Amino acid sequence: MTTHTDAPADHVGTRARLRDIYAAAHEQTLHPNALGWPGRPDERELDFISHVVYGRPGMAREGCAYLVKELAQLAEIERHLSAVFGIITAQLGADTSPISDGYDLHHALSCFAAEEYLHADFFYRYVRELADTDIKLADSLFSERLALYQGDDSPYVKLAAMCMAAYIGESVITVFEKRTAHLDPGREHFLTKLLWAHGMDEARHVQVDHVVLECIMPSFSEAEQRRAFEIFSGTEELNAELAGRFKQLIVDVFGVDHTVDNPAWDVQQSLTSVFRQAMTVTWPPSPVDERMDDETRKLLHEFAGTDRVHP
Repeated sequence: MTTHTDAPADHVGTRARLRDIYAAAHEQTLHPNALGWPGRPDERELDFISHVVYGRPGMAREGCAYLVKELAQLAEIERHLSAVFGIITAQLGADTSPISDGYDLHHALSCFAAEEYLHADFFYRYVRELADTDIKLADSLFSERLALYQGDDSPYVKLAAMCMAAYIGESVITVFEKRTAHLDPGREHFLTKLLWAHGMDEARHVQVDHVVLECIMPSFSEAEQRRAFEIFSGTEELNAELAGRFKQLIVDVFGVDHTVDNPAWDVQQSLTSVFRQAMTVTWPPSPVDERMDDETRKLLHEFAGTDRVHP
């Protein structure tokens, strides 16, 4: 196994940051059972979905198709992250780096993984209600995606690759959480409540990502940087294949292409490109809010009523 030999200069401060992120997590989370599931959305909820996705009424079916595809795909990606973090935390048992002293890193990653697994659970429940049918992908490439992280690389290399891949999607879904909150500040609609519940946990996940970007990745050797990018790129390629498979599934279920004349899809693609660039242009990668230009901030403000993705 390759080792991570250069610990962050302030490993005590890094562990303290991780400890603080999860200090009140038990008070700032919702179990899926606490969401008050309404069942199949009524006409009022469907109209809201139409406005969230298309910005106008009359597009509920297409809007549901878009949400089902994106959230089912996200559920698969979150489930994968949970499994990868299981590999990483198991490896930490043999790690002697100062950052893994005590419980802070292990605790943060364990909670992160547990929350993501619950997210996969409630997103899969939600898409079944939207579609009014089972949404199952026969082959989600799970084994192939997991295999990327089963080599003898350092747990920190794997953590960096996984966080880089996850951070892009986490940032995009945060923008959609802010859009629903902007359109529905009283959380009268279930979609708003669902994304708000997801966002309470996701805010902690993003903070962990920032710790990885700012405190762990800068100390990588050139070989570790290269491997992190290789695993990240492999993850991105398989996730793109996963997206294509989900798109075909949803076309089969709904009979519509959710990408046609869909302003939310267009915004998603634009932001994803910007957020991915934040992970690839510099070393270490930059938080997404540091990479946005004026045009992207304008798009963000018009779509979600905010000038920042993360606090």
